[in-house]
Amino acid sequence: MKKLIILIGSLGLIFTAWAQHGTDGTGDCSCPTCLEQQASGKKYTLPGLAGLEQEVAHDEHADHDHTGHDHAAHAGSDDHAEHDEHAGHDHAAHEGHDDHDDHAGHDHGDEAGGAIYLSPEIIQKVGLKLDTARAGSISTSVIFPAEIRLNRDRTAAISPRYSSVVREVFVEIGDEVKKGDLLASLENRATLAVYSVTAPLDGIIVTRFVSEGEAAGEDKVLFEIADLSTVWADISIFPRFLHSIRKGMPVDFIAHDGHTASGTIKFLSPLVSEETRTFTARCILTGADEDFSPGTFVRARITTGSASVRVRVERNAVQQVDGEWLMFVPSETGFESREVQVGIGESHFIEIVQGLEPGEEYVAQGSFSLKAEMITSGMDPHAGHGH
Repeated sequence: MKKLIILIGSLGLIFTAWAQHGTDGTGDCSCPTCLEQQASGKKYTLPGLAGLEQEVAHDEHADHDHTGHDHAAHAGSDDHAEHDEHAGHDHAAHEGHDDHDDHAGHDHGDEAGGAIYLSPEIIQKVGLKLDTARAGSISTSVIFPAEIRLNRDRTAAISPRYSSVVREVFVEIGDEVKKGDLLASLENRATLAVYSVTAPLDGIIVTRFVSEGEAAGEDKVLFEIADLSTVWADISIFPRFLHSIRKGMPVDFIAHDGHTASGTIKFLSPLVSEETRTFTARCILTGADEDFSPGTFVRARITTGSASVRVRVERNAVQQVDGEWLMFVPSETGFESREVQVGIGESHFIEIVQGLEPGEEYVAQGSFSLKAEMITSGMDPHAGHGH
């Protein structure tokens, strides 16, 4: 402590001398400090004052015994790096020093800027769940065009029994009828006897080709009734896949709005269509909604094989942002986005070619909520630690 007081006093005298005699440190001052400076040939100019403490301290301790010495003045000196054994060293004078950016109290806000924090309540509300990336198999599939048609096995065309005149019509297109319901009243042109035509099955009136007072021969179709609880899905199979498609294979159908239905191949035509140059594979869909009404075009996904991959994750875990595929992984500060490269996929799983390693945890459910939070908060998708 005594040496420290002497050192501070010396600094004050030096600074006073410099202020009185100019910035070059020269002058005629006869104080002990200036005389010592002149004898040593040292010059303390304004830019050099910043390192004056280290220089003086170094000169004073060239062969000094350090027992019990306070090293507060030497924390920034490279020449005293060997004095790490002084556990009681006071570093207070060096707060903010560039060499001490790893202090325990350092603000890590910049590093945490790429993470999304969700409270436990929100995590539970959005149903966020984690899973571990691992190897596995992924089914390989091919998408084919398909058209929904009436199930002709459950469709009936109603015609007159005799050459007749239509007396009265009781139904319109779209009406739902039951087997035995009255459809129209007709008059036999030969006998003038009046008789009725009824529905031969439960279904919906899909066509009507008759009006009251109209003459109708025996070959004229008056109505067409279809049971729409089942429909045909005719799939156009490209010739090169013919040997990969078999009866009994499951098929997933995707409507234009993303709704799906499932069926099984019941029929495989041996003939190539002259118009489309494709084969026809037919499925029977039962209970499909209005997205699969007759006349609509849909996509048919048929699984043709399987492949083993190094990293397989749930399909819903991967999100697309600005044309890039992202996943979310847990971190110490929340959840970080991770850019990934995807490979083959199926309805439930997808391959990760790059960006995620086996054994790493990832957000398997709830990634869409994290994506929405990232977009609404204006966060850079690349702020996370992409690998």
